[in-house]
Amino acid sequence: MGRSLFDVFWFSLAYPVSLVVAVLIGYWVAEVNYRRRQRIWKPSGIESAFITIYGLLLSFTLLSSNNALKERTTLIHQSSEAVTELYQESQLLTTPTYQAARTFLLRLLALELAQHRPGQPGSPTHMREIASLDSQAWQYFRKYARTNSAQAAELRQLLPAFHRLHVATSRLHYSYQERTPSPITMLLLVSSWAIGILVGFTNSAQETRHYFVPVLFVVISMLTIQAIRDLDDPELGFIRPNYRNLQDLQAILQSRP
Repeated sequence: MGRSLFDVFWFSLAYPVSLVVAVLIGYWVAEVNYRRRQRIWKPSGIESAFITIYGLLLSFTLLSSNNALKERTTLIHQSSEAVTELYQESQLLTTPTYQAARTFLLRLLALELAQHRPGQPGSPTHMREIASLDSQAWQYFRKYARTNSAQAAELRQLLPAFHRLHVATSRLHYSYQERTPSPITMLLLVSSWAIGILVGFTNSAQETRHYFVPVLFVVISMLTIQAIRDLDDPELGFIRPNYRNLQDLQAILQSRP
């Protein structure tokens, strides 16, 4: 909760203000060193190269974060496929095995969809509940697998599908912990401040000032960094993975007798 409040304060308020301050610093430097002294500043051409490097850094980081979102979506589809596989295989078995598998899947889907609601932060309790559910299912397998009953043979048929579901769910949970590395995030912030000073300086040092360029720089930088942050934090950001397929599966399982 504390981290989310810090992120909201920093990226929604402090960071945009810091960009404006960086631009104003550039204006002040140009005012003191050139305009008041009536000196003429001539562009060297390297300024556009710095801005291009900053733009490339933004675009590559945004692309990386978007690829992470696509990977999470793929893992959600894999989880839904694993749920479907386990459920369909259990339908071919006897009623007790089918009911046990259906109950397990409904509990798993309920836990997953309750955790991944919009604006729901990650909770260690959820991971413990998932681990407890897996442990109960595994104990159920072990209870009957040691016997020579027909149900033991049926449960052995479900083991591969159960394992694939466990792997897909674990990979999905760990994908939520993947973030843009802190050094890259710090590089983005420092670069945006440096380019902000450069934009303010070059605009103020000219004979005619144009305020549209600094405003456009602040808006684009703020929105891009915010998009990267949202993609990095799928639990609290505005850009979230789509869990519609798991919701449909839950509705189907609940409607079956």
